[in-house]
Amino acid sequence: MPLDIARLGSQIGTSILTSLKSDSAKVRAMALAEGDKLALALSQIAGLLAQRQIDGEEAALLVRVQKDASEAVLASLAEISRVAASKAVLLGLRGVAGVVDAASGVPILGPLFVAATALATAPATT
Repeated sequence: MPLDIARLGSQIGTSILTSLKSDSAKVRAMALAEGDKLALALSQIAGLLAQRQIDGEEAALLVRVQKDASEAVLASLAEISRVAASKAVLLGLRGVAGVVDAASGVPILGPLFVAATALATAPATT
């Protein structure tokens, strides 16, 4: 049975797009929230400095701490994006696995999901 490449591509692409739209909104919200937190921290540091409750050296240290914290959060967002991309592709392929496996006569996509499920449900090792 030949594959309808245009239909298959459209189905995979639609699944990927739907998944990425959902996850990208979460990443965007987290990034904006981090920007708000950093702005608030900088405002508070500036206020403490203006009131002479801290000196310039302490202010610089606090800014560096906040910068490092924001970098850590944004690095986690990059990892979330990688996970979102992986999830999106798997969802796209899962949606066409039956058609592709039937057309090829060999289960080439089905085993991928068996392996992914096994990894996801395996107990954590320490």
